[in-house]
Amino acid sequence: MFKSKEPVNRSGAFESVLGKGIEIQGTLASKGSLRVDGKLQGKLYSECDIMIGHGAVVKADIDAANVTIAGDVIGNVKCSGRLELLSSGRLRGDISVGSLVISEGAAFSGVAEMNKHKPMEAYPKGTTDKQRDD
Repeated sequence: MFKSKEPVNRSGAFESVLGKGIEIQGTLASKGSLRVDGKLQGKLYSECDIMIGHGAVVKADIDAANVTIAGDVIGNVKCSGRLELLSSGRLRGDISVGSLVISEGAAFSGVAEMNKHKPMEAYPKGTTDKQRDD
């Protein structure tokens, strides 16, 4: 009933924030967590988490540990951890992620690839599910 549309950053405040009035073209790279509430066109990298806020417009490929989308993204997303599309989030592009959460009302158009486990062909014939999970 009182659920927020945007999750709280589990590690605390974001180290860098692009406010609603900021527009950037080019490559943006950060070693820390990053929140985008404005407009960005180009490429977006972070060694930590990226949050695309409600109302943000991002036309860029994104590469980060974890990505949360509440705004509009056109571009490919690669993250080793979790990609979460919140109910207000829109994503048009291919994704390569460790895990994926899509909230009711979110929109996703593209190809999804899950990278948490090795592809089935990487295991010898006869390998059990338990052996693959170890």
